[in-house]
Amino acid sequence: MELTSTGVDFEQFAIGLNLASFPEAAQFVAREKELLKMHELLHGHSSRSAVVLHGLGGIGRLSWRSNTISNDSDCSAVDVRRYLPESDHGSIIITTRSARVTQGRRLQVQKLTGTEDGLKILSNMSGREGIENDPDAKALVMKLDGLPLALSTAGAYLEHVTFSFAEYLQLYEASWLKLQMTSPMLSSYEDRSLYTTWQVTFDQIRKQNAASAQLLKLWAYFDKQDVWFEPLQHACSADDKWIRKLTAQDDEWIRKLTEDDLNFNEAVRLLCVYVLAHAEPSLRQPSRFAGYSLHSCVHSWTISVLNCEWDNNLARLALTCVAFEVPSRDVDKWWRLQQRLLQHAARHEYFIADGIVDTKGIEWVLHNLGSLYGDQGKLADAEAMYTRALQGYKEALGPKHTLTLKMINNLGIVYVKQGLLYADQGKLANAEAMYTRALEGYEEALGLKHTSTLNTVHNLGILYKKQGKLANAEAMYTRALQGYEEALGLQLVPSYLPALITMWSLGDLFSMIGRTDSAKAMYSRALAGYTTVEGPSSESCRQLKDLLQALQVASNEPKAGQDESTEIGAPKSRSLERKHSTS
Repeated sequence: MELTSTGVDFEQFAIGLNLASFPEAAQFVAREKELLKMHELLHGHSSRSAVVLHGLGGIGRLSWRSNTISNDSDCSAVDVRRYLPESDHGSIIITTRSARVTQGRRLQVQKLTGTEDGLKILSNMSGREGIENDPDAKALVMKLDGLPLALSTAGAYLEHVTFSFAEYLQLYEASWLKLQMTSPMLSSYEDRSLYTTWQVTFDQIRKQNAASAQLLKLWAYFDKQDVWFEPLQHACSADDKWIRKLTAQDDEWIRKLTEDDLNFNEAVRLLCVYVLAHAEPSLRQPSRFAGYSLHSCVHSWTISVLNCEWDNNLARLALTCVAFEVPSRDVDKWWRLQQRLLQHAARHEYFIADGIVDTKGIEWVLHNLGSLYGDQGKLADAEAMYTRALQGYKEALGPKHTLTLKMINNLGIVYVKQGLLYADQGKLANAEAMYTRALEGYEEALGLKHTSTLNTVHNLGILYKKQGKLANAEAMYTRALQGYEEALGLQLVPSYLPALITMWSLGDLFSMIGRTDSAKAMYSRALAGYTTVEGPSSESCRQLKDLLQALQVASNEPKAGQDESTEIGAPKSRSLERKHSTS
């Protein structure tokens, strides 16, 4: 319809729409689920409708912008209604980093899930096609954990260099800040770079709660996942002059943070409001003990930007908090708590191995981490921690101090476990080396007649038998049995299970080399002991009776031409070698 036909000039009511400042999204990667949800929330209303998109900086909120939009680092600090039109119709989209804005129906923009969309962004920005099945590209997308700004930054950098995806990932892990500072600015993001995008948010948090800001800085010295209140609670109880120095100099935030779980929740809740952190609900943990996590890129930012200079006090604070929380095996469900601590211990293991955290004077921390690794079957890591602790105790307290000897004993336990593992794998030379080291440690720390020493002697006997060193095996078994008799007395030996296992092992060995009478004697002693300990109808007693009967049958058969040193026809013990291992 022509305007002149009505006699009304509608152009006087037109409002020009200037999109010059809006970046063109030529290669937009849509999120179908979120788009459908926005459509549902905005359409089908007779009155005005509004949606608040909130999420982590760099998560891709601004890629949605159309219609009337306000974006502010802290919309909760201003009255958004002042900037909204007074009309009672239309659609409004507000984007913000804060979850506090309530002038509409809220929709949190989450990170990209899976790798498909992330690979599309990486491919679009880098100009590299056909990367869907590239394992290095997938590894990079997984590392950037679905953050569009990080993916776009990586793609923009790779567009103009010859680096492979694997080389970029190596740079990302080794030189995060330098890599981000030399990456191209992105016109499609208001903050333009990954390393500055969270600074505005951090400044807002610091103004509202200093403890929240300091917690975020401290988080760099923990793993990015599953930080909870109980380990931090040890901060003000740590018996460490470095921690006392820290809390004396700047005790307000750490004391406030760890005073009770309400203060901790207040501090971490603010991080969650700005989506820097998020709760990690777990069916395995009561809600009170649930942990909180950071996005992988945010954690890298806390390390490289908030802690651009290494803070040894904070590092030792985090280390002692983790070590204090390690439970002993007599604590209810100790294995669950240990598993939660493993990732934090692994982070500090890296610091300790590189020598960038000072562990002098806190050997107990190394001991606790060694116990954690030992209980969780990480024997090489346990050995490394115990060895460092032993060296520290020797230098500080001397070689005969009880703590030094205890550490030698703990190393012996690790060596025994390593020996058993190597034996199971058939690596008998390695197993022998571990048992020998364990035996030397036990002899030094506990003495020749201690039961732990004798148990290791017995295990060496088993190993020598597997290696075919039968004379050595007999010597070890005999030494172990005589040691038990001297340590416990002849009256207690028949009821001591490790001694009975050694008797059984000697019976197997004597049977193997044709010393029938000696085998019968050992089996009979073992049978008498098991009858007392387990009862006459036990499986052990049944097996020993079968072995004695087989020896009796074999001894009644003709022996013409049989060499006394060769194996006779008696069957081998049906008991497993592991049953004969002692620890």
